[in-house]
Amino acid sequence: MTCTCDFGVMLGPAVMAVSFLRRVQARADGRKGRGDDGTSRDVLDILSGRLKGSGPVLFDFAHWAGELRVPVPRLREVVAWLVEHEFLALEGDVGGIARLWVNPSVALAPWTDPRPIAARYRFPYITTAEGGMGAEQPVIVLPYDAAGWEEFYRANLHMIEDPFCFSSEGCPVHER
Repeated sequence: MTCTCDFGVMLGPAVMAVSFLRRVQARADGRKGRGDDGTSRDVLDILSGRLKGSGPVLFDFAHWAGELRVPVPRLREVVAWLVEHEFLALEGDVGGIARLWVNPSVALAPWTDPRPIAARYRFPYITTAEGGMGAEQPVIVLPYDAAGWEEFYRANLHMIEDPFCFSSEGCPVHER
């Protein structure tokens, strides 16, 4: 028998860091407000929810622009910003469909080893400082370091190898 349960992705600290970084940049540019319309977080949520193993996610700009009710150029701008700040890596964009890799400090699919993904694009580890937006530097970006990703892997091994099951209703393995 095989498990048919739904497993969520493991969300990392970079999910919160994206909002913080947008606000910090808005302040530095003299803009008031949040610095983002929430689209950055929406894009990360969409991509995180579609992670399957240790591969990239295909992102159809036209489809998601319609779903999010934002113009395609705005969505492209957001993805470019996320790539520039290493929350994502862009492997290609053909016919309006981007092939994007998600930094494991943003999200990780169950049973996925973050180390090869981080090494592939030399992803930094992105997190928030203690104190959040009240901290002098609310976003901490640690450059790629194999030992650091090894530490991340070991610290989260229990969630990577035995993820929480969100829906066991109807699963022949968990109904026993």
